[in-house]
Amino acid sequence: VTDGARSFDEIPRPSKWKFMRAFMPGGEFYNASITEYSTTMRKRHGDIYIMPGLFGRADWVTIFNTKDIEMVFRNEGAWPRRDGLESIVYYRKHVRPDVYGEAQGLAVAQDEKWGQLRSALNPIFMQPRGLSMYYEPLSNINNEFIERIKEIRDPKTMEVPEAFMEEISRLVFESLALVGFDRQMGAIRKNRNNPDALTLFQTSRDIFRLTFSLDFQPSMWKIISTPTYRKMIRVLNESMNVAQKLLRETQEELEKRRLAGETINSNSMLQRMMEIDPKIAVVMSLDILFAGVDATSTLLAAVLLCLAKHPEKQAALRKELLKIMPTKDTLLNEETMKDMPYLRSVIKETQRYYPNGLGTLRTCQNDVVLSGYHVPKGTDVLLASNVLMKDGKYYSHPEEFLPERWLRDPESGKKAQVSPFTFLPFGFGPRMCIGKRLVDLEVETTVAKLIRNFQVEFNRDASRPFKTLFLMEPAINFPFKFTDVRD
Repeated sequence: VTDGARSFDEIPRPSKWKFMRAFMPGGEFYNASITEYSTTMRKRHGDIYIMPGLFGRADWVTIFNTKDIEMVFRNEGAWPRRDGLESIVYYRKHVRPDVYGEAQGLAVAQDEKWGQLRSALNPIFMQPRGLSMYYEPLSNINNEFIERIKEIRDPKTMEVPEAFMEEISRLVFESLALVGFDRQMGAIRKNRNNPDALTLFQTSRDIFRLTFSLDFQPSMWKIISTPTYRKMIRVLNESMNVAQKLLRETQEELEKRRLAGETINSNSMLQRMMEIDPKIAVVMSLDILFAGVDATSTLLAAVLLCLAKHPEKQAALRKELLKIMPTKDTLLNEETMKDMPYLRSVIKETQRYYPNGLGTLRTCQNDVVLSGYHVPKGTDVLLASNVLMKDGKYYSHPEEFLPERWLRDPESGKKAQVSPFTFLPFGFGPRMCIGKRLVDLEVETTVAKLIRNFQVEFNRDASRPFKTLFLMEPAINFPFKFTDVRD
């Protein structure tokens, strides 16, 4: 209903020139994050304003009001539309149609094609039973990571090297590659210089940064072939070539084992994707790395930092873990992981305490009224819900790290009421992140293993540990101190 609403043209907005100038050298937001820009604009304009589009990118209506956020989600329909990764779309449709064809992948597909693909993949990614087979191998990967920590930490200070973030990223890459390619790459210890693994490891991280430069900052790549665009094409081709090679080798190895009379487990996520379409398997295996390595690595670092800076919370978590993991090498499985409410509250509070990015994008499927303004169908809207996670209007003591806020009250048995549209780390609705359960499994397993084995400390300044470009990333090094816990 749009009767009585103010016109779209009345929504506050900076001019295109001011917006572009602000991100140039010497500008107000040069080298600033999209979150810093948006938070400043909110202070100037209120809970709705327009981020101008440039060089072919459409305007984005940016919203912070929970009622507006709910309005957009409730009107998104069965096939929500989310634009934003236009450089990836262009590559898959126009540069390498020979590889992708109709298999565009969930990150870039739209409308009915997206709906059909999501329906086919949901049973693989979103049902817990599909992930249960990974508990043991992920535990073993984390055991290897624990040995790596012991190898590289200083024997006197017990601190790991300054570049420890790369070790965390290798752990996450190894874990996600197990799911995406049905193999261990050896990136943690066994085969650290594996050329195929290194290519995928580096390109998955490069793509993330290049996407931000091309699709979220002002860029002329749609008009002329820029150096950043050319680098993006090169990186995407490199990752695609390696992914095809690895999946071909995996299938050839499986066929050899079948011919030799072995019983093959066909329940892996990769094999189930191959049954749908081998092209889909290639796309999804790459997207798991592209979407998962940096974001999950940063979340893990953030969890460790929160626990290191709040030793009383770390002690409470370890108390819970000791009940489930009587020994350091206790294997984790679906049953033991069920009873860890404090572990999950720690991770959830970390996601609130260090919000990952600004929010998510949607294209309005209908005319809607947002903060009293008429927003027509087809408008791109940036739902900046993550900014609200540190807003005292929605969270008591927002600057304190309090995992207990997510637990049931021991007397009443009830949880504190939180507005559902202020906490959306994985999005909302039909197009919420399909990798949520995979990320949960990886982070829960790793944090449980590390805190059961080590007392974690961080003896450096952590007043501004992260920065946000497109998503959150480290702004400092993380030489954590890992001291063995006595059994």
